[in-house]
Amino acid sequence: MTGASSYSFPVLGNQEILACLNELEMQVEEAQLAKPHFDFVRQLYENLVVLLVGISREEMQQPVFNAIDALEFPELHDESIPCVVFIKNLSKLLRASGIQDFSIIKDLHKPDYARLRRNLSAIINFAKFREEKLSLFTDLQEDSESAVVSKQSLEVANTKLKEDLQRLQSARDLESS
Repeated sequence: MTGASSYSFPVLGNQEILACLNELEMQVEEAQLAKPHFDFVRQLYENLVVLLVGISREEMQQPVFNAIDALEFPELHDESIPCVVFIKNLSKLLRASGIQDFSIIKDLHKPDYARLRRNLSAIINFAKFREEKLSLFTDLQEDSESAVVSKQSLEVANTKLKEDLQRLQSARDLESS
């Protein structure tokens, strides 16, 4: 599957992208979008990964101890491991957003306005979809928890009624004997 045929989201205009990013409390200016550079794009993507993937900056900085033990000189990888973790999570976010052709060079180290705009549009579309579904999921989860509590309450009442019935039947059997 190529990247060009996998989009199912609108490519947003700068103002809409800026408005959405500002809603997410990310202060971005139009000039930064128009002429992106590595430091800006890295920080922007990192903020989006933290917000949408559910991994904290601290977790991205932590080495994977099983993997680090396998390295002959782990101290040489103090900077590379967090970078690899970030890129892995960014790639995961972009794939979930419909971007299948993520490139470390084209999208991160030498960012291009058109690709950045497309990627941000995909991520924003994904975030909106996720928020919509998360709201529905939360409502359903609350309904489910309420139903479980109600079921437990009814089971207790049913057990009590069965005990009362058993007691009444025993009393009736004693009277008839």
